[in-house]
Amino acid sequence: IRYFDPDGTPLGSHKNVHGKIYSNAQSWSLISGMAPSGRAEKALDSLNKLLNTSKGIKLSWPGFNGYDQTKGGITTYPPGAKENGSIFLHTNPWVVIAETMMGHGERAYEYYNQINPAAKNDITDEYECEPYVYAQNILGDEHPQFGLARNSWLTGTASWMYQAGTRFILGIRPGYDGLEIDPCIPKKWDGFKAVRKYKNAIYNIEVKNPKHINKGISKLKVDGKEIKGNIAPVFGDVKTHFIEAVME
Repeated sequence: IRYFDPDGTPLGSHKNVHGKIYSNAQSWSLISGMAPSGRAEKALDSLNKLLNTSKGIKLSWPGFNGYDQTKGGITTYPPGAKENGSIFLHTNPWVVIAETMMGHGERAYEYYNQINPAAKNDITDEYECEPYVYAQNILGDEHPQFGLARNSWLTGTASWMYQAGTRFILGIRPGYDGLEIDPCIPKKWDGFKAVRKYKNAIYNIEVKNPKHINKGISKLKVDGKEIKGNIAPVFGDVKTHFIEAVME
């Protein structure tokens, strides 16, 4: 359910003719911690089935086809455009984050790449936006110009996708007590290396994935010494420290 009208009518329900499902209702049910695990899996599976396309995740489906004064501005756009079922890029990183929270490394990375501007070089004639910046939206598959991007720069997608990529796919998350290492990556990855400046120190991080899993740190070494848990401590000493994490 996306919301209820003042009279109690739901939007984002299987009972609706238009707007049966909204991506934010699916992703934020996980991010907020409100959805139990079974419902969370179902939410993401429904999103994948009904909202995902080869060019990104749609905001909603199916689109409204004609003005509805009870719903307002969303219905002024044709199906597949803007808030009426386009691939609204700002909402895609939240789905990436939700997928990593469930340990779905393949899906998270797939969704990350689907809207990556750098991946649009070969379809510039269709995309029609700069291949180095996110657009606000891409026309969805209900629209005859599916894949056409609009309103480049006018979006918060870049900052959110940076968070999704670095803090949730790579899983390098700064916290009060230290730098947490909790990646969720595709199984085919052997691992990765990263450098992170954190609280006045440099962390050289190497993550190894010998068992080719999606998620789970079994061992963490800090400057050659194994420590408990998966949080590298705060140093603040203007020095470089070496972090080795093993996924198993």
